[in-house]
Amino acid sequence: MKRIATLISSVFLLSAFTIQAQVNNPWIVPEEYQEMVNPVEPNKKSIDDGKKLYNNYCMSCHGEYGHGDGVAAVELNVDPSDLTFDDIDTQKDGELFFKIKSGHDEMKTFSNILTDEQIWDLVNYIRTFYSKKE
Repeated sequence: MKRIATLISSVFLLSAFTIQAQVNNPWIVPEEYQEMVNPVEPNKKSIDDGKKLYNNYCMSCHGEYGHGDGVAAVELNVDPSDLTFDDIDTQKDGELFFKIKSGHDEMKTFSNILTDEQIWDLVNYIRTFYSKKE
């Protein structure tokens, strides 16, 4: 029983640390990205391309359905975003573009891995998670 109590206590402290880390290091999006318009139409091709990119680069942390529950998420100090939350849907495309391109905390930057068009395809695909919200 003592081990279970210690484990529960450790999980609680780790969760508190993660929440505090997110509060102390907010993800600030520069103004020029906040008003940026997605130049890539969210058509079938773009969404399909975005899905392939997501499966290759994002799913391990954000999970198959965008809930932040990917297999690699347990190894991180900061929880990956749940891409189905209302918070994601209220963000503008340019904000999501900036976040994918620049990275933050444990999310790596994709500026040297993906083209801008590929990042826009990812934004278009991520938008489908909110529409499929359970």
